[in-house]
Amino acid sequence: MTDEVIKIVREAGKILQNRNFEVQSKGTVSNNVTTTDIAVQAYLKEQLSKLLDDSSFVGEEGEEMEYGKQFRYQWMVDPIDGTANFIRDMGLSAISVGLLDNGKPVLGVVYNPYRDEMFYAAEGKGSFLNGIPIKVSDRDFAHSAFCTAMSLYNKDYAKPCFNIIEKVYKECDDIRRLGSAALELVYLACGRVDIYFEIRVFPWDFAAAEIIIREAGGYVGTVGFENTVFDRPIPLICANTKENYERLKKIVKEEIPSVPYTR
Repeated sequence: MTDEVIKIVREAGKILQNRNFEVQSKGTVSNNVTTTDIAVQAYLKEQLSKLLDDSSFVGEEGEEMEYGKQFRYQWMVDPIDGTANFIRDMGLSAISVGLLDNGKPVLGVVYNPYRDEMFYAAEGKGSFLNGIPIKVSDRDFAHSAFCTAMSLYNKDYAKPCFNIIEKVYKECDDIRRLGSAALELVYLACGRVDIYFEIRVFPWDFAAAEIIIREAGGYVGTVGFENTVFDRPIPLICANTKENYERLKKIVKEEIPSVPYTR
């Protein structure tokens, strides 16, 4: 099935080549959707639904919020992760497609059409970039590049983010902010960056990348829950090694010992 999903996602990537789109607000100046987001999601829903009859579809855009537990399989889709980047034609956006089996990621595909980079993984089969196996780096905390963000869609949570960034920056090598969680996470999976934290990430942002990181030997977790969950936004903590994960999680929990929001 992985090959079939890759083919569908690659076709969806062609839709991003159309720069003739409209932009609509989703409630704040920083939260927008384009007609291209909507077109990509519609295509993915139509094609992915054909692969598994007994499946539901959760997409970021529109009313595709089938969180119901009556289905064994759930597609978790972000049609364009990094919409603001897409609007600005920055070449830092990705299509993210994850498949859950009883609430656990078992397949993930993240595609950056600008660089024609297809990241993917299936449970127990390893992680790949354009057919080549990938692994996380072995860098220690002091030599790590840290990807993070400042809760763009709810800036009330910016202060603990800045506190965490300051603490981590004093111990790590440097910081990156790409504007696409899915890309930052798969970059961790292939060793381009090493540690990651974001205070409020939605399931469609990380469902695909989670299994890609795990299959590449990395670590993924949160606070307030034993494992990641996919029916609400959560804080997300990821790292290349167990030691780096535990150090980053300790710093995060000093600022947010539990999830500071309900939705």
